[in-house]
Parts: sequence; structure tokens; C-alpha cells
Amino acid sequence: MFSTLTKINGYSPIKALFLKEFWDNKRAILITPMVVTGLFIVFSLIALINGSGMMIDGAQLTEHLANAQNIDKHSTSIITGIIIFSPMILFISVAFSMIFTALSVLFDERKNKSILFWKSMPVSDTQEVLVKLATVIFIIPLVAIPFVLIIQAVTTLIIGALIAVNSDYNIWDFVFLNINYLTIMVGDIVPAFVVILWALPIFTWFMLVSSFSKRSPFLLAFIVPVLIMIAESIFFRSSLLQQAIASRFIYLEKYAGRYDIDDGFTLDRVTSLLSSFSEPNFWMGLVAAALMIVGCIQLRKRNMIT
Repeated sequence: MFSTLTKINGYSPIKALFLKEFWDNKRAILITPMVVTGLFIVFSLIALINGSGMMIDGAQLTEHLANAQNIDKHSTSIITGIIIFSPMILFISVAFSMIFTALSVLFDERKNKSILFWKSMPVSDTQEVLVKLATVIFIIPLVAIPFVLIIQAVTTLIIGALIAVNSDYNIWDFVFLNINYLTIMVGDIVPAFVVILWALPIFTWFMLVSSFSKRSPFLLAFIVPVLIMIAESIFFRSSLLQQAIASRFIYLEKYAGRYDIDDGFTLDRVTSLLSSFSEPNFWMGLVAAALMIVGCIQLRKRNMIT
């Protein structure tokens, strides 16, 4: 299957560009989630062997379940919440991979002069930049999804083992039949891509910095906004940029950052997440992201090497 995905038949420049981005950013796309998943499995098995239970609100999972006389909504939502949140470290590592990839995709090709080769190929700068953007906001999280499912499968088995040892519950009914795994998958994917769309101006800003930075795009990406905010405060007595950045994180917290373990991940929550697209702030962010991508394309046409 992997050989089929990596094989190019005939003229397929877009596929070639995606494969190029994969091999250039293999560590961020594949190696990082693989390592994080492996470490999670190792430490989970060590914790299970040592007899350490999962802690929730200062008490072990088995203590919470012991208070329930039967399989009720609360006990089910506790397990569902644990399974949904178990890949949190993987989510954080993937977010950092997306950030550092966005900061390097247009900088590295100028630094190692590979841009000279790709300029000679029959692909446009627009195609190159859009493929790089798709790699950052789509390919990296998409490749991480199977690893998320692996972590959640391991978490499910550990929960089952803890319940089997410490309670009289029927494990099959309690863990496997009573948990809505389709809901869990939706709870993984929908909020993640809502967050990515809301954060799109941030990723495109990092790419824009990557397209013109002579050295250390990471520092420049943060120094420039800080200097602009300071200048705006001194000369104009305003804080529009600061408010725009802060509002972006406020909306992320409002729509995707809060999760009530007792309510579970319901259709209403999905509707609430999707309703965030009706916010004017969201569309303003998309316009800003589009302008920055246009800037990336124009700068790539002119900036050949660092």
C-alpha cells in the first residue's frame, strides 16, 4: 500500500510535490507521532504493571466507578472522556510539529538552495505554496489520526484491565458495548480541524515569515508582532493587533477548548463547533490568511536563496 501511495504514474506534479514535502518533513509528519505513541504505550504498560490507576479529580478511576451501582451516564461519560483525552500529549506534539513545519517549509528550501531545482520544474509557485500549506494544516494532522486511534485503543484495554481487577463489572458490557466509539472519533476529528481553521492565520503568518526570513524565522515570527504592538501602543494609543490575536485564542477556548465530561461529546457540541464558522472573526481570519498566502507566493517568486 505504501509503495502504491509513493509511486508516480505519468505526469502528476501535485502528487510529486506532496511526496517531496513528506520526505522533507518526515520527522514532523511521521516520526514524531510514532515516537509519542510508542512512549505512551511503554509508560502505560509500566503504570499498569506497577498497579497505578488512572487519577480523576484526585481519586482513581476505580474509586469513581465503585460509587456507581450500575452502568450509568456518569460512569460512561468518565470512560468516554478518558479515552478522548488520552492522546492529549500527541495532540500537543502534533501542534508543535505544525508550527515548526510552517516556520521552515519556505525557509529551508532557500537555505539549502533546493528551490533552484524546483524552480526549473514545471510547477508554479502557487502550487508549491498551496501544497506546503496543505501539508501543514491537513497532512500532518491526518497522518496523526491512526496514532490517536492506537493510543485510544491502548487506553480502552487498560481501562478494561483496571475494571476487571478492581470491580465486578462485566467488562464487555461496560467498556466495549456501552461506549460510543463513533462519538469518540467525531470528538477527535471535528474539534481538531475546527481549531486548525481558526488558527489558520497563525500558520500562514509563520509561513510568510518563513518566506522572507534570512535567519531564525522562529524568533522573527514572534518579535515582529511584539514590536508592532509596542509601536501601535506608543504612537497610536491603541491595541488592535493585540486584541485581534487575543480574540483568536478566546474563540478557540469558547468553541473547542472546553469539554464537560458529564455531558459527553454530543451532536449539540458538534453543532456548536460548526456554528463558530458564522462568526465574523472567523471570516476575517480567513481573509487575513489568504492575503498572507498571496504574500508567500509573491515572495517565493523573488526570494531565491537566503
